[in-house]
This record gives sequence, structure tokens and C-alpha cells, in this order.
Amino acid sequence: MYLIQAAKLAWANTSNDWRRLLVRCSGITFAVVLMFMQTGFRNALFDSNVRIAERTNADFIIRTKTRFMLSSGQLMPADRITAARNVAGVLDVQPIYIETIVSYLRRIGQPARRLRIIAFDPMRPVFENMGIRRFADALDGPLTAIADRKSKPMFGFDDEVCQNDGTTYGELAGRKIKMVGCFKLGIDFSNDGNVIMKPVNFARYFPHRGSGRPLNAVDYGLIRALPNVDHDRLLADLRRELGPHVLVDTKAGFLQSERNFWGKSTPIGLIFMVGTIIGFVVGLIICYQVLATDIGDHMSEFATIKAMGYPSLFFAAVVVIQAVFLSLISFLPGMLISLTVFAFVNSYSGLIMYLNFERASLVLLLTIGMCVLSGIIALRKLLLSDPASLF
Repeated sequence: MYLIQAAKLAWANTSNDWRRLLVRCSGITFAVVLMFMQTGFRNALFDSNVRIAERTNADFIIRTKTRFMLSSGQLMPADRITAARNVAGVLDVQPIYIETIVSYLRRIGQPARRLRIIAFDPMRPVFENMGIRRFADALDGPLTAIADRKSKPMFGFDDEVCQNDGTTYGELAGRKIKMVGCFKLGIDFSNDGNVIMKPVNFARYFPHRGSGRPLNAVDYGLIRALPNVDHDRLLADLRRELGPHVLVDTKAGFLQSERNFWGKSTPIGLIFMVGTIIGFVVGLIICYQVLATDIGDHMSEFATIKAMGYPSLFFAAVVVIQAVFLSLISFLPGMLISLTVFAFVNSYSGLIMYLNFERASLVLLLTIGMCVLSGIIALRKLLLSDPASLF
């Protein structure tokens, strides 16, 4: 009975003046947007950096032990790819070549800019989720490539480039290059743009790799298992066959290791985490001020109810429920504003920013926790009040 009465009183306190409520909730909404943006950028950090691996159809990914992130690290001998193919239960093993150091692309009439070059055979089963098989024949041509439409605008990968017939675009590493189409991948915090080509062309642009044998130096190996194969057993067989200098992970394990690296080993992940905490603290202070002011404005009414014999638990329920109401009312506009900003950033920067149920639920829980905690802090003043002193 007390809980229902507390909920009714909390709603009456919340909704008795809608203009005042909007002013109060605007401050909490600001904190919600701040938390959404910080968690959004942090998730974009993780999602963007593993996007290419996530879109492959691999079951396992191999790399050298000294490779500490997807776009940087030591190369792996191509014989490890051959060794992996000989393991029972393996359907396909394909190498991925990545160049980010000397991969300067110069558009005609523009300065040279560095981007990421990715090379593989798009017709292999492990890459069938990449959505670029339609370009396989065009990529057979010498010095041809396809451009990431979501690269930064400074590269000029516009509709004209994406729809051309393979005319010369400019120079890559001092050699002419032709763009024969576009795909959509997205940039990350390390690379401003992406270009995909076949390994044979990759070797022409970067002959210095692998001591003059560029295709003998592999960045990653992607493994597809045969149907109905025990993945745990195959993982153990691969690790035993490839030796201690090669890391073999499941696709999920590799993605998690990349996220852990960016989240724990770089200052960028820490900065966004601190930003989320700051948003929480800002909202806590704003909500405390709202609830403390409301309690002060209705102190005589609360004192009357207290004198009537209502227990302290009743007042705690009123304030906590009112805090929950404020959090829910403030959360919805905060989420809508954040979705609009996410779409803008995604369209104009190429960063992958999206909101799913899990991520929205996290911010909702943070918002409710923030408001409830501020309500508990503000409640202390009410519980310590003496009804006799208020008359």
C-alpha cells in the first residue's frame, strides 16, 4: 500500500508543473547525451578497428606473436599458410596483406596522403561476406584497385570515381593506379581510408616487402574449417602444427583481443571511459540539485506526512521513484539526440557508430543509477528533519 501511495506522490511531484519539469530534465538529458557520445566513440573505436576481420567468413585467424594490433606489427612467413592448409579439418586458408607505412596515394592535382592498402583474393570462401566478388574480374587488370566509399573526403572517392571504367586515378607508392569500383568498409582511429586490391598488384606496388619477395610476407592468415569439424580440436591441432611463434585464435577470440588492446593498452579507450564517468558525475550533480530543490520546496508537506506517522521507508520510496521518473523522462530525448549525432558522424566521418539494444540498455542503467544515487543523497536532508521544528 505504501509503495503505491509513494509512486502516486512521486508522480504528482514530478508532473505538477510541466514547464519546470522540462527545464529540470534538460540538464539530465545533457548528461545522458554526454554518456551516449562517450560510449559511442568508445564503441566506434572497437568496432571500426575490427570491421574488416568481422566481415570475413573465417573460423580462425593466425598471426605472429609480435603483432600487437590489426594494422601494425611483424609479418608472418607465407609457409605458415601452407602448413595450416595441411592440417586435417581445414577447408581453406588465405593470406591477407596490409600496408600502412609507405602506402601514399596521390590524386591528380592533390598532395599525397597515406591510407591502408588491403590485398586478398575476393573469390575465396573466407571472403564471401565482404561483398566485393562482383569486382573480381576488374581487379585482375594491372594496377587496379577498389576504393572505400567511406574513406575521408580528402581522398576524393566520390560517385564519379566509384562509377568510372577504370581510368587512372593517380599514383600509389609512385606508380599509377586505376580505381575500378567502390565498396563500403569505414575508417578507424589509425587509418583515414582503405583500398582493396589483389595480391599480384599488391606485390607490384610494394616490392620491398619480404626482402624483395612481397607475397612471402603475410600479415594474417584466415582459416575456414570444414563443416561439422570439432573447432576446439582443430584449434589445438593448428596451434601444435604452426608452432609457438604463431598465434592462432578463433574469430571471436581475435576480435576480443583487438578490443582489449584498444580499450586497455591505449590512452584512447581510457579517455572515452573517463568521459563517460564525467558524464555520470555531471548528471549526478544536476539530478541532486533538482531533487534537493524539490524536497526543500515541499518540506512542510513532507513534515506533515511524517507527523502523521508515515515511516522513513515511505519517504525513501517517494524520492527514489521520483528519481526513476526523472531518469526515464530524460533518457528518451537524450537517446534521440544521440542517434541523430551518431548518424551525422557515421555519414560524414566514416566512423562506425551505431546503437543496439545492449548499448542503449547500458546507458539507461547508468542514467537510472545516476538519478537514484542522487536521490539517496538528497534524501538525507528529509530523513533528518524534525516535523516539530517546521510548524
